[in-house]
Amino acid sequence: MTGSQSNKNSMTTLVRGGLFIAALCAASGAAVAQQETAGARYAQMLRDAEITQQYNAHIQQQIASQQAEMASLEQQIAGLDATAEAVQPLLERMFADLESFVASDVPFLRGERTARIDRLRDLMARVDASPSEKYRRLMEAYQIEMEYGRTLDTYREAMADGREADFVRLGRVTLMYRTTDGSEYGYWDNEQKTWVADPGRARQIEQALRIAKEETAPDLITVPVPAAQGGRS
Repeated sequence: MTGSQSNKNSMTTLVRGGLFIAALCAASGAAVAQQETAGARYAQMLRDAEITQQYNAHIQQQIASQQAEMASLEQQIAGLDATAEAVQPLLERMFADLESFVASDVPFLRGERTARIDRLRDLMARVDASPSEKYRRLMEAYQIEMEYGRTLDTYREAMADGREADFVRLGRVTLMYRTTDGSEYGYWDNEQKTWVADPGRARQIEQALRIAKEETAPDLITVPVPAAQGGRS
């Protein structure tokens, strides 16, 4: 065998050996890859299982919380009848106080306020109306009455004798009137519970009416304010 043939055979052996080693490396790499893929899938399964376990625990906590809330609501519902029985006398006293107050107050907006009291009376007598609804309507009426005490207002209404009149109210300080034909001016005396004709107040009452109707700018005016009677035992 010549030198060149020997070298050629050696190269062939090296090449074949290299291919074999490369094939072994490729096979080994494939096995490692398969192991890594399997390991990754196993790790992912563990993570998924942990997440599922945590989610289930969270759901259990929510269920427990809802069960506790339901139990609390059942206790409240069970005591609702007793609460309603305790609240009803309070609501009745609130209505009685409001009705008495309106009846003894300066008699402005008689029709509107009387109608409101009548509606409340009907509501208080209804057995199908809830205590919360009665309370809400009573508080609305109280709020309206409070607002009357700090407003200036004018309106037209019939007097007790049937005559039409324009009224002007300054809070609860004074309630004045002018008949629509302009023949009489006066005010309400809440101490005497009567209307007092007062021709000398015509100019002030006219001015108060114009201010309330926003026909003129607000200004200082002198109004009749019946003095409280003293010396009572």
